[in-house]
Amino acid sequence: APRHEPMRSLLAASRTSGLARRAFCTKPLAAAGPPLANPLANPFTKPSPWLGAYYSLREHDPAAMANREKRMDKAAPKRGRFIVAEMERREVEAIQQREPWRNFQRFDRGDIVEIEYRPQDAASTEVTERVVGMVIAIHRKALGSSFRLLCRPDELPVEYQFQLFSPTLLSIEVRSKPKQKPRLAKLYYMRDRVGTLKFPRPSGGNAPKAKEGK
Repeated sequence: APRHEPMRSLLAASRTSGLARRAFCTKPLAAAGPPLANPLANPFTKPSPWLGAYYSLREHDPAAMANREKRMDKAAPKRGRFIVAEMERREVEAIQQREPWRNFQRFDRGDIVEIEYRPQDAASTEVTERVVGMVIAIHRKALGSSFRLLCRPDELPVEYQFQLFSPTLLSIEVRSKPKQKPRLAKLYYMRDRVGTLKFPRPSGGNAPKAKEGK
């Protein structure tokens, strides 16, 4: 029947095109190399160029150099953390060489210290204030290290948190040390006993004034 001729020609064309597609696909796959990487794989499986600093920073470590080829394609996140930690450690050492008082080895929890700092809301950079209080906590986080100071200006309890490497922190002077080293790592219980503490007056500068509540 002539009316079925267009349908037959269309089916024949589709079969021919299907065979051509299969032949076109099988030829390059047969000569292809290793299979493509899984797109869902961890992006750190392929090392980045900057991770090579892991070995240049550990040239003095024979264990790291001996396992260099073994660890080349592994533990990239761990190597990244090591690089950042090593850079922060070197920066901390450089700052402490210029300003030795920025060191937790000079004061500890329970010490009465005098802090000179520059208020952030001061109109001039020459305005400084001094405060005396007890160190109740120390947070060691490389360049983000800080400590908490419990004081009582104008007979009102106030707690400060100073960043050890902040440029607004100008000096730290130890006024007195406890007779016995505290057993607890954090002396937060002293917040309820701040009324019983006696702090010496700041040696110089302007003492901060407590803000009156509205």
